[in-house]
Amino acid sequence: MTSQLFSRLINNQLFTKLTWLRFIGFEFWMVGFTPFFIGFVVASNKLYDFNLFYGFLVIATLTSSTFVLNHIYDLELDRKNPRKEFSLLVRGTISTKSAWFLFLFLQISSIALSYNINNEFLFCILGLTLISFVYNVPPFRFKTKPGFDLVSNGLSLGFLIPLSAWSIYQPILEFPKLYFFSIICYLLALYCPTMAVDVEFDRKFGIQTFATRFGAINTMKISWIFTILGVLSLLFSGFFEIFPWNYKLLIWTGWLLVLEIIVHYFYLPINSIPSYHTVAKGSIILATFEATATLLFLIIFLDLLPID
Repeated sequence: MTSQLFSRLINNQLFTKLTWLRFIGFEFWMVGFTPFFIGFVVASNKLYDFNLFYGFLVIATLTSSTFVLNHIYDLELDRKNPRKEFSLLVRGTISTKSAWFLFLFLQISSIALSYNINNEFLFCILGLTLISFVYNVPPFRFKTKPGFDLVSNGLSLGFLIPLSAWSIYQPILEFPKLYFFSIICYLLALYCPTMAVDVEFDRKFGIQTFATRFGAINTMKISWIFTILGVLSLLFSGFFEIFPWNYKLLIWTGWLLVLEIIVHYFYLPINSIPSYHTVAKGSIILATFEATATLLFLIIFLDLLPID
């Protein structure tokens, strides 16, 4: 009996910790870390240093503040959504007032930490903060305005996050525009299916998104188009040797880019309304494949492999 009680106590404590981590978007930190890491390596010509991990800390606190803000303004909808039962606000674990204090602590922390790097980095973080605000807070609430939801995610994840990493080492106006454009395309390709899978729920409760306006199938098709655009921009950069790409990188990693289009087509089907399982599995497979290709690119870019 004692062992059963002890086991139940441990399980409850573990569940509580996991619930808190989900509430602050822990599983989505990597979504921000990845473009930050890419921008860091390209700018610094290093695989890591203290600034990388310090930047991760800033991105983690900023991401968490955004998720808490999202929970606050989505509370009424989350109470009707079975997939949001983990929310501490839905469960009544914390009050809305406490959630606001948590949001302010995380938000102020991310800005305060940014002061220790440079002004350009701080401007990027302030830009991300602004997008988080207009994305979640009425009367702006871009997450419910078709088109603006895509633009918000593209600018934040695909542009300002890698740009913030770039700004640590390089002048902000000299960022590789075409390369950053490809990052935007790849991230939007992964974001679109998350809208498509929620179409029925969003329509039921009158939530306007790009997917509810144009349909789940069309959203999946646009997701695939974004992957194609990302691939084409990188192939173009490699062929014409537009920094950070060059012909050597094109030869050794270009074939992986073409395969990304095929992987996307088969694992995130574009001709049917996707299920949650399909989107979860397909996104993990595609993101893993793209991450592998990106890592190989960065290793060759840093001359860590003896390739001529």
